[in-house]
Amino acid sequence: MEKTKRNRAKTTQRILDAFEEVLAERGLQHVGVNRVAERAGVSKVLIYRYFGGLEGLVDHYTKRGTLFPTFTPAVLAQLRPVNDTDLGRVWYRQLTQIFRQFRTSQAARELLKANIISNDSLAEAASKAIDEETQRLIGQLSYVGGADVQAVSAVTIAAMSYMTLLADNNRPMAGIDLRSDEGWNRIEQALKLIYIALGNTVVQSATVSVERAVPVAAEGQWK
Repeated sequence: MEKTKRNRAKTTQRILDAFEEVLAERGLQHVGVNRVAERAGVSKVLIYRYFGGLEGLVDHYTKRGTLFPTFTPAVLAQLRPVNDTDLGRVWYRQLTQIFRQFRTSQAARELLKANIISNDSLAEAASKAIDEETQRLIGQLSYVGGADVQAVSAVTIAAMSYMTLLADNNRPMAGIDLRSDEGWNRIEQALKLIYIALGNTVVQSATVSVERAVPVAAEGQWK
């Protein structure tokens, strides 16, 4: 039984790796079960058995934790802001890390293009998976009540997504070279300013509550 599980895990990983390679080379609209199966060296029957088809495969690939981070409750507790200035930094750092991953991975950028592809079932599955992961992270990292963090995040994430796609097509934004490290450093610094300002506004609001971390007394101290 244990050997069967190990074999299945290895085969699953081989299929996911093959999917990533084909996705990066051909784009989402030209990924096919036969191509992935051939690249992975498996029967296409296994792809249907393990994932239910390409839609299930793209969902699994998107949600496996490499494109969007997965946090344990302990990590989420550590990320919880202690000081007022921490809230904006949490939002900025996580969004920056996510889009650095998208910019460095051709396969990830091909998935991001799903949001602008219409009448394609695989693009629909990819777009849905990306949105579900986005909603999960927003819910986990909001740490506030009484503010529409979801709508604010939609604006900033949409902007970062669009600029990532512009960069992939070698297009500038407002004269900023999005293909250069210098250009993206400027974008990230601007994002930092926006989120720190938003964080300051949130903590100063009388109608918004912030879920701050509870300080833990060091060993040997009075509690």
